[in-house]
Amino acid sequence: MGVQIAGLVVISLVIMVVSFMIQAATTSDLMTTGAATQMIDSAGDRTRTNIEFVSTSEIVGELTVNLKNTGFTSVYDFSKMDFFVEYVDSLDNLVITRLTYTTGALADNEWKKTSIAPDGFQPNAWNPSEILTLDAKLSPVQKAWTTATTTVVTPNGVAAVTPFGPDGFFWFPDAPDISLTTTDSWEDIDLSGSVPTGTSGAVVEIINTGATGTLSGVVRGKEDTRDYMSNSSYEEIEDDTHRWQIVKVDSNRTIQGYIEDVQIDFKLRGYTLGLDPLYFSNPPDITSSAQDEWTIIDVSAYVDDDADGVILFIESVIPVKREYAIRESGSSFNITNRELEGYGNTMYLVGINARDQFDAFIENVENMQVYLVAQTKGSVVYNLEDVLITDPAIGSWQEVDADDYNIPVEANGLFIRIENRDGSDQIAGVRHGDSTDTWTPDVGNDTHLIAGTGINADNIWDEYMANTNLDFYISAYTVPLTE
Repeated sequence: MGVQIAGLVVISLVIMVVSFMIQAATTSDLMTTGAATQMIDSAGDRTRTNIEFVSTSEIVGELTVNLKNTGFTSVYDFSKMDFFVEYVDSLDNLVITRLTYTTGALADNEWKKTSIAPDGFQPNAWNPSEILTLDAKLSPVQKAWTTATTTVVTPNGVAAVTPFGPDGFFWFPDAPDISLTTTDSWEDIDLSGSVPTGTSGAVVEIINTGATGTLSGVVRGKEDTRDYMSNSSYEEIEDDTHRWQIVKVDSNRTIQGYIEDVQIDFKLRGYTLGLDPLYFSNPPDITSSAQDEWTIIDVSAYVDDDADGVILFIESVIPVKREYAIRESGSSFNITNRELEGYGNTMYLVGINARDQFDAFIENVENMQVYLVAQTKGSVVYNLEDVLITDPAIGSWQEVDADDYNIPVEANGLFIRIENRDGSDQIAGVRHGDSTDTWTPDVGNDTHLIAGTGINADNIWDEYMANTNLDFYISAYTVPLTE
């Protein structure tokens, strides 16, 4: 009998142990399944969430951002969002701040939800397709004319990042040298030591410092896959001459260059910030099919509704000179011995009308290409009729006052059309009014080009002309935009 009772006890203990094990395993499985389900739900929620910046504006420490909910989930609790800013203050100190959420009046380094539009469905919830406006107050204030970064994070961890600050062109008094030393290949040019974070474009003067013979030299955006040096003779620059280009800068502040010889110098005359100009990663070819006559060029398929001008890159793929000209629709500018060097190139800026059109004259469309580099939206103010500049004294650098040509005090730079009507190459240059740069290259005989330069606080720039057969015209001026 005792043996039977002992056996029953053992069996009962075994059953209890097994039951506990099964219960523990079941509980563990349920917990694991629940955790996994929660992770899946959270991951799924994040994949359905997306936000994009629509616009940013900043004036003396007050920042406004507009974001669009481009996902499929709504945001209800704004206090669980994060708002970060990174910028440089007036003393060049790096400021990185997580702003504090508030629903009342803004104090320093606070942010709040200002509005949602439209807000008819679920008022006060940020639903898909709605635009959320956030206001913030920064302290210390951002350094003038610098670009900063803001990051907004949703409660489930989805982030959007965008730069904020001024848009437009900014000019160096003395141009940094960004020349290459490697020849006959496309090479990266790192501009990070010269331009701020958020730089979108570079204004480059290219100079053949050699005294004999033509040499190839050209720059392009890092993301531009077009091989402008597909023929080793392309992009030539005559000895002792120069030209300008504007190209897109990538997020690492890098462009690319190609030189045939180290006698080709690259000088960084200026840079652009923000979304004006707005660049094309691969500039489209907009060459007209008509030739040897003025033709309307329509860029409406490429530019935004608020575009008011375009930046062009024009190149020749033939070894002899060909006539070309670019003008605003309605301008009286005409073509007479206004040529492009054989195998040469030039930048050009031109305003567009309400139909997104400008005029072009290309002597032979099989020999020249016109590429659309960027669109402008207020950063450049164009003249319908280019303004002739009174000749200064020849043979040395001379100051020219922009006040004499109705250039406003808000302007910080100019685009100048230079024409050489002489039968030989002639020195023709422009520089910032505070510059000590001394190079004085030529412009080829019977050619014309667009040059860019900054003006100083007194609205002064310098010109060098070696011959009165040179003409300088103001085609446009630049204005930094702060919205």
